[in-house]
Amino acid sequence: MTFFERYFERLDGDDPHSALELVSEDCEFSIQWANAADRKSSQFLGGLEELRGFTDAGDTSGWAHHVVWSGVHGDIEFALGETRWDESGERIGTFLCVAQLDGDGKMRRYMVARTPALEFAKDDGARPA
Repeated sequence: MTFFERYFERLDGDDPHSALELVSEDCEFSIQWANAADRKSSQFLGGLEELRGFTDAGDTSGWAHHVVWSGVHGDIEFALGETRWDESGERIGTFLCVAQLDGDGKMRRYMVARTPALEFAKDDGARPA
């Protein structure tokens, strides 16, 4: 299981704060958040306490994060994913995130962008000519 699969499983679970156990004390993050398909977005910055506040402000009931693709290069992990409604599986938004992990495998740097405006096509095996 990748770091982001573990992180989002905890974040979407019964105890979202347990995801913070995977975050280092000196974490720095930037969350780029677009709530709608217009040009407006917000940036949230900070450290562990601000990430705790962002977690507190979120309402994950009825939906969850799904990692579609991920990759690792040294201490850097990337993930492309979607938020989806639990009942229908319908996509709510698409996110791309990257984390730098420390020697204990905890997230030290974190950047994520999220938008409902763009969906990546499912891989059907076809490639452009």
